[in-house]
Amino acid sequence: MSDDAGAQARTDRRGKHIRLTVFTGLMARGSSMLMTIVSVPLTLNYLGTERFGLWMTVTSVVAMLTFADFGIGNGLLTVVAEASGRDDQKAIRQYVSSAFAILSGIAVCMLLVFFVFVYPLVSWTQVFNVHSPGAQAEAGPAIAALVICVAGSVSTLIVPRVELALQHGFINNLFVTIGLFISIAAIWAVSVQRGSVALLIFAMSGTPVVVGCINGILFFRRNHQYRPAWTLVNKDAAKRILNTGVLFVLLQLGLSISFASDKLIIARLLGAEAVASYSVYERVFGVGTNLMLVMLMPIWPAYAEAWARRDAEWVRRALRRSLSLSLGISAVFAALIIVFGPLIVRVWTHKDIRVEPIVLYGLGIWCVIQCTVNALSMLLNGLHMIKIQVIAATLTACAGIPLKFVLIRHVGPAGGVLASSVVATVFSLLPFSVVVWRLHGSGKTATRE
Repeated sequence: MSDDAGAQARTDRRGKHIRLTVFTGLMARGSSMLMTIVSVPLTLNYLGTERFGLWMTVTSVVAMLTFADFGIGNGLLTVVAEASGRDDQKAIRQYVSSAFAILSGIAVCMLLVFFVFVYPLVSWTQVFNVHSPGAQAEAGPAIAALVICVAGSVSTLIVPRVELALQHGFINNLFVTIGLFISIAAIWAVSVQRGSVALLIFAMSGTPVVVGCINGILFFRRNHQYRPAWTLVNKDAAKRILNTGVLFVLLQLGLSISFASDKLIIARLLGAEAVASYSVYERVFGVGTNLMLVMLMPIWPAYAEAWARRDAEWVRRALRRSLSLSLGISAVFAALIIVFGPLIVRVWTHKDIRVEPIVLYGLGIWCVIQCTVNALSMLLNGLHMIKIQVIAATLTACAGIPLKFVLIRHVGPAGGVLASSVVATVFSLLPFSVVVWRLHGSGKTATRE
């Protein structure tokens, strides 16, 4: 096969796998939406406003704990995708083995530290600002259940990341879909029995961990060449993953503090009841953001693999398409939800949950900004340009948190998302656009960090 024919075959395969991953990812996201549609009316009706607000607040902490794997998952994705571009299977297996050892240690340490040093010493009723006896009794067990589920998800993170890095993310998406349907059944069973918030968290977040374990077992049966082994744990490979992971964990920490703190700050300043109405509309707008992220994620490893093969033209084409889709689709979606959002929520929850118009406009603006920044970030991730994102996330967190406290006090719940929009535009959207525009315009190979 000639070089041109080989390059064309890789381009075709890249496009095919991206489309498959996007399609199955949308299936998985649709299942997640179905779980939300089913779970909110089921749980809101029997939990009551404050316990429901507690559930929403505790589960929002999941986004803030995405850095709990110390960035190893994203670091593994990046280095495996790059090694795949070099056709270096030996390096891939060393990366997988080293990551397995690191993540197993992290999961064990997480459980020990939380249950020995954190859980007994913290007043969780004060953290979540709950007042009713039922909510106060469930605050501690709820966060404990969440930490157990997060530790389990950390330990099973390898296979989904490797599948995505090898551009086979569609396989993991199928298992995710299955897990979500099982979660829906579990949430229904807990709701029928009027179970605790902790049981709801296990039903929602624990079931996917079990399904992920099954996916891992089947993956390594099919792909013996990637099976982890203690003898293949490599110092250099571990160092490479950790170095990349440190950048990602700093990035994730900054983003989580900046953008996932809204409900915690609202609960602290205005009470858990104020979180309930805001979180329902946030979830509606989050559908658009999450769907776009599903469509963008498969491009990340494709960027890395294409860049390793010096296929800059494909990278430029993919960037133009992803930006056009992100901006166009998110803008249309946001406009529709601003107009029809109250009707959708009323049909969905069977309750007249009202928010001020400024909340809808703020969430709509945030949806467009976040989708556009995500499209730019996929390219920066694939090209291993993480430091600029870490700097942006740090500046965003430093400026965003104080601004949220000020705006939430004066504007109400909308202050959180308005603050996020301002700082994201100043510290992420504009700088990333300049960097990517220069890279796109020059056509030169960027130096990896």
